[in-house]
Amino acid sequence: MELLTLDEQLCSHTEIERMQLADKQNINELNLPYALQRVPKIPKEAFFLDGNIFINKQQRFSPIPAHTHDFVEINYMYSGSCTQYVNDEKIELQKGHIVVMDKDVVHRVDEIGEDDILINILVHENFLSTDILFEAVQVHSIFSEFLVNAIREKSAYRNFLLIDASENTTILPVLRGMMVEHFSRKPFREEIIKNYFSIFSYEISRELEKWALEGTRNPAKPKLMEIVHYIDRHYRDATLESLAETFQYNKNYLSLKIRKELGKGFLELLNDKRLSVARKLLRESDLNTAEIAYEIGYSDPSYFYKLFKQRYKKTPFKYRNKE
Repeated sequence: MELLTLDEQLCSHTEIERMQLADKQNINELNLPYALQRVPKIPKEAFFLDGNIFINKQQRFSPIPAHTHDFVEINYMYSGSCTQYVNDEKIELQKGHIVVMDKDVVHRVDEIGEDDILINILVHENFLSTDILFEAVQVHSIFSEFLVNAIREKSAYRNFLLIDASENTTILPVLRGMMVEHFSRKPFREEIIKNYFSIFSYEISRELEKWALEGTRNPAKPKLMEIVHYIDRHYRDATLESLAETFQYNKNYLSLKIRKELGKGFLELLNDKRLSVARKLLRESDLNTAEIAYEIGYSDPSYFYKLFKQRYKKTPFKYRNKE
């Protein structure tokens, strides 16, 4: 399937769309129990029969009532525009915009019209623990940790990420390539889609870093992303006091601001970064546990040992030896 064929397929009316266009009402194709539950949950069993990533076009000509789901959902505005609500927060998607939604958010979409092509990319939680995304997180900055937290940990990052990729020359071709693979149903498509998704996660992280450095077009508050970038660069010796002094905030106010906006406290963010670096050093260096603890900023190796075991459910030694 070529991109031109993809465009034709996406613009053509599906059977559901023809029915919704004629009847002017939503066709409940998944038979969700709206009569029994005000906000029913979409069962993941309906989508992941052939793999851990499912892609489809959102049916047009009808609003999508409020629902939840126990998988990650990525919406990509392929053309046109639409209005969505995530936990009642209004989101205006334009062409080239991407929204990444956590599990269990309440999601609904206003009616989309003829020229509005919205692509749903659904990601099973099993995929999030594969080596592909795991490796991507290790070599990325703390921004990648936020991206993964947004799709793995409840209440992190307001339960969604909104990214304007309309001017990005890499992300959109990667998404289109992923779609071509999914709809063409050729051999090895699942493996190819996994690799596309890995590239997608790298590019999203690059975009978030660029926003932090430029202070423009950032879906989060720019100052906070600058603070996160500071932690990413100064994790060995960063303190709340040094952070407050650098950004000219009262220390107590800054602590509350970070937790309110990012869903984690300063110390949690600092430990996230340090432990992420520790995993990389355990895999790629010959440093012993004490040396790694000092390298990432812990003066007490036993404290590092305790934190690592609590976070990853295994000791640094067992992690290094893949036990």
